[in-house]
Amino acid sequence: MITAISGKLISRKKTEIIVENGGIGFSIFVTRKVLDTLPELNRNISVVTYLDVKENSLTLYGFFDEKEREIFKLLNTVSGISSKTAHNILSYIGFEEILNLISGKYLYSSIKIPGIGIKKLEMISMTLKDKLYKISADEEFEIKSEKSIFKADSKEQSRTDSLNALMNLGYIRADAEKMIREILKMYSDTELTTEEIIKKALSV
Repeated sequence: MITAISGKLISRKKTEIIVENGGIGFSIFVTRKVLDTLPELNRNISVVTYLDVKENSLTLYGFFDEKEREIFKLLNTVSGISSKTAHNILSYIGFEEILNLISGKYLYSSIKIPGIGIKKLEMISMTLKDKLYKISADEEFEIKSEKSIFKADSKEQSRTDSLNALMNLGYIRADAEKMIREILKMYSDTELTTEEIIKKALSV
């Protein structure tokens, strides 16, 4: 199993990158979070990966960290969710948002993923609540079934809540995410509350 690849980034597309290692170019389908943090071309990178083995194909999926890969594997356990679909979900919503979906903090109607309707989101939430998994690579996030323990650092929670609020106000997800990223980058030395992020976003 190929669990990680390090090498030179030689190509970047909408959902796919190519990393050269030992003279071999590895095609990796990556999540939104990986794309958002990629360096310039010809720089060295390291990507956490999962090799999906099918009868007629081998597909490498790339993730920001081990937590994201674990949530991908969990999504794969949901009936009707293939590896491609699971990875597509992570291209629209991140690890923290999936935790909030499972914990019931999100309205299903607020999550927009092509090909994934409310019934499928309900299935994901119901299935993953019953899984006895724990994801705690850096002890900031934790999943436990039945007791439904979800932990997230306050910064990520504020970011998630701000995104939901802006979308409820009519903003497109991509536009809202861009505004939030720019605000958090501008005030990187300050831990902004949800209210502060929203106010700054609305004043842009």
